[in-house]
Amino acid sequence: MLESEGIVVADEGIGGWFITKHVNGPGRRYRNRAEGFSGCLVVTKQRIFCNTYWKRQINISVDDPKISALHVTLPKAETLSIAFESSVFRENWAGVIEYRFNTERARLFHDTLISIGARGSASEPPQRPGDL
Repeated sequence: MLESEGIVVADEGIGGWFITKHVNGPGRRYRNRAEGFSGCLVVTKQRIFCNTYWKRQINISVDDPKISALHVTLPKAETLSIAFESSVFRENWAGVIEYRFNTERARLFHDTLISIGARGSASEPPQRPGDL
């Protein structure tokens, strides 16, 4: 399905970290949680898509104005960070969620995401909800 949408950049079988910072949701509370994963990240002409352990984590249309809520950074040369305030994507949630991907294509992902509307810098991602 993603191939039919015109893949711009993709990487699969990549490791990374799912990190939460002061996240609260219905029945959930994660202060500072970090969990490793293996998954894929794909940017097509129509969407941004991420799976970790066969579970969909990110699936946003490139036309969705919420893309501007994504904060992309390059903490290291081969590390891409995508961080966002959870309340933007889920009602009754609050706190920063971050996905860190270890990929040789980090710079290409970063530049592609910036070109479709994500915010970015080369520095560390935000640490607290108010920093986004």
